[in-house]
Amino acid sequence: MSRMSQTSAYFLLAPLIFFSCGTPSEVDTGNFATFEPGRDYFEKKADIRYAENFSVSYHGNYKIVRTNARLSSWEGNGNEVREDIMVLVQKGTPSPTLDGELSGATVISIPADRVALNIENGESFMTELGLFEKVVAVGGAISYDDSIRNRVLSNDLAQIGYSWHQPANLEVLLERGTDLFLMNLSNLDFADVLDKSRDIGIPTASVFEWAEKDYLGRAEWIKFYSLFFNAEGIANDKFDQVVNRVTMLRDLTSKIANKPTMIWGYYAGKDRWIMHSNSIEAQFMRDGGIVNVLEDFTRPVRNGGEPVSSEELLSRANGATHWMIGDIHSSSLPSENFMSRFKSWEEGKLYHNMKRIKPKYNAFDWYGSAVVRPDVVLADLIRLIHPELPMDHEPYFMNHFDKSTKLPLEVNDNLYN
Repeated sequence: MSRMSQTSAYFLLAPLIFFSCGTPSEVDTGNFATFEPGRDYFEKKADIRYAENFSVSYHGNYKIVRTNARLSSWEGNGNEVREDIMVLVQKGTPSPTLDGELSGATVISIPADRVALNIENGESFMTELGLFEKVVAVGGAISYDDSIRNRVLSNDLAQIGYSWHQPANLEVLLERGTDLFLMNLSNLDFADVLDKSRDIGIPTASVFEWAEKDYLGRAEWIKFYSLFFNAEGIANDKFDQVVNRVTMLRDLTSKIANKPTMIWGYYAGKDRWIMHSNSIEAQFMRDGGIVNVLEDFTRPVRNGGEPVSSEELLSRANGATHWMIGDIHSSSLPSENFMSRFKSWEEGKLYHNMKRIKPKYNAFDWYGSAVVRPDVVLADLIRLIHPELPMDHEPYFMNHFDKSTKLPLEVNDNLYN
């Protein structure tokens, strides 16, 4: 089979393996009645290759996990680097002495059985690992997954609040007997909740997947989640599938001689656009065989995009042939008189990344499984921008944007069909 045939065959199979579950036998869930000094209790180990905001080392019957991120205050009280260290101890074995580099470390007994999450992609990571049955609490009821959302509405799963909007409800965590809170910490104003949670006896781990500068680094946090369940073997296999597919896609687009031009960003209102010049979205364009006319990888990474005035956007990007313009954050677009001055608008080469939405529930899978499966995101982009390439792939997260539809999304539920 030729390399191109192998690539096409992989694309054809991809939808079938998207959310396949981990094999339960690969997860070590037992207690050990007798401790054996010198024994390696963790046969499967995580090898971190892309992620920069967490690390792990193995020490017989325990793992040392470190996380770090620069947190900013939404209240304008500055920013600081937050570093955390956790010692994950196999159940039935003794904890190490917490001195030296482990002084002040948080000890967490593993594997965990009753888990709380406070961000949508945490649900997707646990689902991909085949471990969601261990989850007892989530952020709220806006999950794209109907079964998860219905369990929240029936109170089978508790609600503790989403990390981007509010600090976690610690009383609910106690009521649900949580033995592991995987706390996505994105705001310096909520940082004290991490300490409070630990102080009242809830084993809490800091999660900083959002801080990664690379989409593979972000997806590699599946290995971080796996550490608390001894599921590294499953996580390694899942992540290798993602990396292998991304590698094939990059190889495919590297052969494109005349790359099309594109911009990615939305209208924020008041003559201001949020555009991507150095972000994960910019990386997708680069790896998708596309020239981002606003690209500048020498600037600091800003995954949320950067503000650009309408005048600047028109002067720099009016000739771009493609535009990823659809976004849930978009305000109503400017007048046709302004938009028609962009080539991409006039030629109708417009796209969106919100194919998997459920507006009725305020649910957007772009913030869930798209984080876990960047290979599918990249394949979507290539399929839409390079229809001439021999790919067996149906866009999953992205689609064509109908410019006749008006924004914002709340008024037009059919915008992203």
